[in-house]
Amino acid sequence: MALDQLESSPSHANHRPARICIVEDDPAMLRMIGDYLEQHNMRAISASGRQEMAGLFAAGEPDLVILDLRLDQEDGLDLLREIRTRSDVPVIITTGDRRDEVDRVVGLELGADDYITKPFSLRELLARIRAVLRRQEAGRAASPRDAERGRYRFGGWQLDRRDR
Repeated sequence: MALDQLESSPSHANHRPARICIVEDDPAMLRMIGDYLEQHNMRAISASGRQEMAGLFAAGEPDLVILDLRLDQEDGLDLLREIRTRSDVPVIITTGDRRDEVDRVVGLELGADDYITKPFSLRELLARIRAVLRRQEAGRAASPRDAERGRYRFGGWQLDRRDR
C-alpha cells in the first residue's frame, strides 16, 4: 500500500470520520492541525481553553482530544484532570519544550494516552492519532461483557455465536 493510500484510509473501523477536539491557543497551530486532519478524513473541532472545550463536550464527546499543556490562560494538566474526571476519551498531549520531561510524565500518569513535542510533523501526529484510535477500538472490541455473551467484534464486524 502506498503512503498516500495509507494516509487517506478511513480513520475508524465503522468508516465514520473521527471527531478530533484540538485544544490549542495558537491560532496558526490550530488551523494547521485542523486543516491537515480534515484533509485526512477526520473532523476537527477546536477550543482555545476550558470553556470552549466544555461546550464541545456538551455537544457530544469527541473521539480523541489533542491537548496543548502550555495554554496562555490555563494549565493543560488541570484540563487533563478535568477531562479524566468525566470521560475516558483518548488524549494526546502536546508540549513545546523537549526538556520538560516532568510535564510529559505527569500528563501520562494523569491519563494521557500519548504525547508529542513541538515542533512536530503533522504526518507523525496523524499516525499517533490513528494508533490511539486503533487501540481504543481494539479495547472496545475485547469487551469482557461481549465475550461472556458470545459476541466478538473485529475489523468493523461482529460475530454473535448465539445467533448461528
